[in-house]
Amino acid sequence: MIKIVTLLCSLIILFSGTAFANVPIIPVSELQQGMRGYAKTVIRGDTIETFDVEVLGVTGSEAGGYQILIKASGDLVERSGGIAQGMSGSPVYINGRLAGAVAFGKVFSDPRYCFLTPIESMFNLLDEPVKRYQGLIPKGTALMASGFSDSGFEYLGEKLQDYNLTLSNVGGTGGIQSQKPLEPGSAVGISVVTGDITVGALGTVTWTDDAGNVLAFGHPFMQRGNSKFFMNKAWVLASIPNYQTAYKVGNIGDVVGTFNQDRSAGVGGLVGAPPASVPLYVSVSDESRAVNGSLRVRVTDDEQLLPALVDSVVMNAVTKVMDRNGGGTAKVTFAIDALAGDDEQIKIYRENMYYAANGVARLITPELSETATTLMRNKFKDVNIQNINVNVDVDEQVRVAEIVRASIRKDVFERGQTVNFDVVLKPYREEEINVRVPYTIPQDAPGTLNLSIRGGASLNWIQELLRKQKEDDLPSAKKNDNQKTLVDFVKTINNADRNNEIIIDTAPKNEKRITAVAFREESDMPAPSLSSLSEGSKNKQKMTVDYIVDGEVSMTLKVGK
Repeated sequence: MIKIVTLLCSLIILFSGTAFANVPIIPVSELQQGMRGYAKTVIRGDTIETFDVEVLGVTGSEAGGYQILIKASGDLVERSGGIAQGMSGSPVYINGRLAGAVAFGKVFSDPRYCFLTPIESMFNLLDEPVKRYQGLIPKGTALMASGFSDSGFEYLGEKLQDYNLTLSNVGGTGGIQSQKPLEPGSAVGISVVTGDITVGALGTVTWTDDAGNVLAFGHPFMQRGNSKFFMNKAWVLASIPNYQTAYKVGNIGDVVGTFNQDRSAGVGGLVGAPPASVPLYVSVSDESRAVNGSLRVRVTDDEQLLPALVDSVVMNAVTKVMDRNGGGTAKVTFAIDALAGDDEQIKIYRENMYYAANGVARLITPELSETATTLMRNKFKDVNIQNINVNVDVDEQVRVAEIVRASIRKDVFERGQTVNFDVVLKPYREEEINVRVPYTIPQDAPGTLNLSIRGGASLNWIQELLRKQKEDDLPSAKKNDNQKTLVDFVKTINNADRNNEIIIDTAPKNEKRITAVAFREESDMPAPSLSSLSEGSKNKQKMTVDYIVDGEVSMTLKVGK
């Protein structure tokens, strides 16, 4: 099979039914081998230039879709290294009429040859998906990420690998940008993250009208259908020759509108209002080096993309401040404000601590990503996230302690009485410390009360197993019948155990002891479900400390009448 590479980002825009009548077009049926014309594009700055084209033929069918094969020539093509990524969407005119947009080129072939997407297909984009000739398989869009560390860039690639994108750690944000209005042949940016860092791509405008409608790229960006992508001004620094295919390098600038369609024939949108997006603020402090950093961005409000993008942005902020791939302890706090339905306010606040001997940065974002995914893809209501704030403090120190024993100074207790447990912790390479943890005896406590005193990190193996079941779409050991509304899910998130907590809970009736290696019941009754062990009972009480706490001990109390 011939390998094909897309030539980067063309834009498809909403238009009125008669708007395109002002632009003369030439249908595929009138194109003949040997016809000549020209194309428009930008290979430096924002100056639109032209290059010569010759029609070599038309492939495909009415049912499968047509592609127009052309050969490019002229001084611009020599300077650009051939048809380059970033030229996709470049309008091609034959006998003064618009024929289509530059869209595809063969990998390792002569870069002067490429395929066009017919303009009729782009105008029909909003009516139905456009079928493609089987031989033309887009390899993916080259996505530029500016302001990313090497580790952050690698992580972003992992998170976006399911979207058929190739990443390029080139280009930038801000700096010089075009002040000209978009027109056919202009460079244009499409982005999913904008602000202090940018994730997006460069392409070329194919068609515009007086109402601000825009068509571009001639091929999909992520093929998200109805979309909420940023439309950006762009500035091309250069077109760089490459043994596979030349590519443009440039800056993605200010947001000037919205790309609301992303389909087979290209992307489209409207100049004017920006798309719905989520503001994200990240603050990071490396306490070992007294180095701080922060960033502000806006992320596209896409329920599939947002969790992965937020995850990647936070990860990048952390790795840039840390400037190392080692281990240590991280304290992570995040707050999410959202609106469910028309008027239901949702507030999520989470604080947790993590430790790893190596690669601690990768432990920082999963809980945030999972929370965002739960909100965006919940089965109850549409959720609009209004704001996300994240704070991360990292340290090379090992802030881990193990529960070694616990005691209490009385023998018999009353229901409703608050008592204090003396819990002894052994921090890593430090002397033992005593922490006084209060616990209120339940009103329904039996005469003999079996308690488990454990660290929040002691059941991480259960959390990981439950998370793996969720990722693999496996049925959980036991459904949580209490989570019947979105509010229930939010409460579960806010009240979930933290690694830096000492937790006191009544032991399951059929189990007296749980260990972090494996759990075993000390009775002949069936073992409790993993989910019930993780959630605990209604009598669970806990206290936050400044250590990641592991270990568990059991105690038995006598409760009087």
